[in-house]
Amino acid sequence: MKKEILISFAGLAAGIVLILLAVFVFTGSTTLNGACYGVGAALIALSGGNLIGKSVVKSVETPEIRKIQEIEMNDERNIRIRERAGWNTVRIFTPVLCFLTLATALIGVELYVTLAACGLVVLLAALSIGSQIYYDKRL
Repeated sequence: MKKEILISFAGLAAGIVLILLAVFVFTGSTTLNGACYGVGAALIALSGGNLIGKSVVKSVETPEIRKIQEIEMNDERNIRIRERAGWNTVRIFTPVLCFLTLATALIGVELYVTLAACGLVVLLAALSIGSQIYYDKRL
């Protein structure tokens, strides 16, 4: 828990540093300026939200609630439900992503967009194959 809070504070600090860099250092380069603003704002929003969420959970959570959550997390039925939901998501997402890749290639979108979509298809296939090999050895 403390490690997650530390990482959130580091993300918050990095976001503030990036925005300060965009304001004071990269004033001439619009690309670098915009990238620093975007990444900095994302880091601040995500890290701040994580810190707020952790503080709310810490103030509300009791030992009894923590025990119930741990039992629910390790319950065999819930584990199978999560596995089934993940499998179903990949089963639906794969053809959608393949269609999107093909559509970007056929309608003449910039090459980097098509290559990024192709990369996602390859990543999805590699993760599916890798997880199947991992769980085949584990079970």
